[in-house]
Amino acid sequence: MFFTANSQEYFPVNTEVKTTENTIYAFINAKIQVTPSIFIEKGTLLIKDGKIIEVGSSVKIPSESKIIDLNGNYMYPSFIDVYSDFGIEKPKAVPRSSFFGGKPQYDTEKDGYYWNDHIKAQTNALSEFKFDNKRAKELLSAGFGTVNTHLQDGIIRGNGILVALNPITTNNYRILDEKSAQYLSFSRSALSKQAYPNSLMGSIALIKQVYNDADWYSKGLSKNKDLTLEAFLNNKNLVQIFEANSKQNDFRADKIGDEFGIQYIILGGGDEYENIEEIKATKATYIIPVNFKKAYDVSDPFLASEIALSDLRKWNQEPSNLHVLNKNGVPFSLTTHQLKSISDFNKNLQKAFAYGFNKTEALKALTTVPANILGKSNEIGTLQKGSYANFLITSGEIFDKETVIYENWVLGSKNVINNINTKNISGNYTLSLHNKTYNLT
Repeated sequence: MFFTANSQEYFPVNTEVKTTENTIYAFINAKIQVTPSIFIEKGTLLIKDGKIIEVGSSVKIPSESKIIDLNGNYMYPSFIDVYSDFGIEKPKAVPRSSFFGGKPQYDTEKDGYYWNDHIKAQTNALSEFKFDNKRAKELLSAGFGTVNTHLQDGIIRGNGILVALNPITTNNYRILDEKSAQYLSFSRSALSKQAYPNSLMGSIALIKQVYNDADWYSKGLSKNKDLTLEAFLNNKNLVQIFEANSKQNDFRADKIGDEFGIQYIILGGGDEYENIEEIKATKATYIIPVNFKKAYDVSDPFLASEIALSDLRKWNQEPSNLHVLNKNGVPFSLTTHQLKSISDFNKNLQKAFAYGFNKTEALKALTTVPANILGKSNEIGTLQKGSYANFLITSGEIFDKETVIYENWVLGSKNVINNINTKNISGNYTLSLHNKTYNLT
């Protein structure tokens, strides 16, 4: 668990257009985790113009460099969340027609687009995006430097964007990719009253129909222009990410992909451990949430008797999901998706470690795996030469319970999480008063 509370924070506001930063920063005497498998015990890292220009144990430091002595503190790549809605407002649901509230809607309300409004391939996340400084602080404090965000609405959702969490620049600099992936789900759009589909089976049928219609449209057989199908076809070479949210839907999504020759990246539901052999057989890379259930209150015997055994079993077993996936060779990244509080992310990771999850694999799942999913391994996820200068400075090994995150640099800009010059007094203490002993944390 990282310590981030009650700390000095520095998130400067700058409404001006960012100018080029020509200063070379040299971080010396650092323990540098360049990649999950490459560690430099006493190294130097140079950055300029938001990029890493050199890293190693014997780096020649230019005379004009600004030197920052880390005195044995650690450096890690900042984390990447590959499934986010950062900076994009959650859609407000429109009321649907009911048996008593008028006739159901069957036709689309938009001319020139696909006949079903739950298919929204034309959605461009960039047009919906507004940088969220408050949430950026929360993510930076948890170790994240980059998020892959999109409008989480509809069955086919359009494209996402890759955003660096740099509060002191503009979108001209912080948007790393304007079309990072195309997104799908089995869920209807909250913005449409159109009645079909009204079941999971209907959603599956509609997705298949879109693929077939797009193939037909691509052959020039349509007399009319369809902006949705054109966007869908334009996005077909992007990474395809499917929100499944459960093991059974994992299999359903994979089966659709098999039918149309597509290997989806699948957002799982955290219950993959229950059918791990079938999960392995999908050969998919997964995005796994760590939104573990809170412990049930069983202090009241009557209320405790109402809790289903299956719910208790899931609460007990779901923290093992990451270990089981890793043990069986299933590649996956981690996400803050569905967490009510970003601060719960690191707490839940500690719980996963207690269930056997490997810390090196956790680092991979937050750096190199998401970078690889997005095809950005040369830009983010490591501290190698040429990568963006997105890195953490910490007091110790990144996932140790006592480790403090001091700073989170994004695109070469410093964000102070905890003052590096302030002595950490966190810990367990014993207070003796009037012949009584009190434990303080």
